Amino acid sequence: MTLLSKMYRNLLSNGCKSAKLAALISVFFFSVTPAMAQEVPVVNDEVFGFTGRFSAAAEWKVYKGLHISAEYQLRTQNLFSAVERHQVSAGISYKVCDYFRTGLDYTFIGRYKASDLSFRPRHRVSLFVMGVYDAGMWRFSLKETLEMTHKAYEINEFQDTRNGLNLRSRLKVSYRGYSPLEPYVYLELRNSFNDPSFNYRWDETAGVWTDYEFLGYKRAILNRIRACIGAQWHITRNHSIDFALLYHWNHSLEIDTNKEGTKLKNLNYENSNDLALSVGYKFSF
Repeated sequence: MTLLSKMYRNLLSNGCKSAKLAALISVFFFSVTPAMAQEVPVVNDEVFGFTGRFSAAAEWKVYKGLHISAEYQLRTQNLFSAVERHQVSAGISYKVCDYFRTGLDYTFIGRYKASDLSFRPRHRVSLFVMGVYDAGMWRFSLKETLEMTHKAYEINEFQDTRNGLNLRSRLKVSYRGYSPLEPYVYLELRNSFNDPSFNYRWDETAGVWTDYEFLGYKRAILNRIRACIGAQWHITRNHSIDFALLYHWNHSLEIDTNKEGTKLKNLNYENSNDLALSVGYKFSF
């Protein structure tokens, strides 16, 4: 944190505009929620996949600063072998000033479980705020998105959370000097705030988990890091296409209990890495 503090002080000394950029960077780095320190094994650390996501969106400027939008997105499983999800969303956003925007979105997610392709619908509501700083042709932005996702299918509530609460923090840099092409990069952290929490003890002699006690939904953890490099091609004023390559590091706690929540059968962290090719079309009017 010492280096971050020095960067922050230096930017403050350069004036108000630099202070705004410093604030964006500082908030992003302080958004990390550390995992709870427990002796839990990690498996599948080298899992690597390649998926795809393709979307079509429309955005309508209703009034000065006020926009409504709609989007359909298709995601594929590893190596484009099957459909992973259909996703439909609608939202409203408002540009409060040149430096601040906010919005609300609803998303229906029709997801297919990879093992048996069973349909698992979800409903998601997202609220975001975004700070923007322009420095010549460069644009810096920090977007904080609080999202609640309701799983509308049967789950073991001692293993999973019915209504998951996440915070996504995205720091993005784009360059607008290559019109009509706008290249960008971003880094996004996702924190989960209400994963299942419990007490337990590993009996090495017997090879079993003992003294298991479910404590509710209060475990906080950083469960995904996403890095992206891409470019938006502004074909005309109304039409644009976005090309991107995304890298994901996913970190999840896999819990296996009985349906009554009285016995812990297995417990481990699962890490995975994957790349995703993203292509999206947008119509603005």
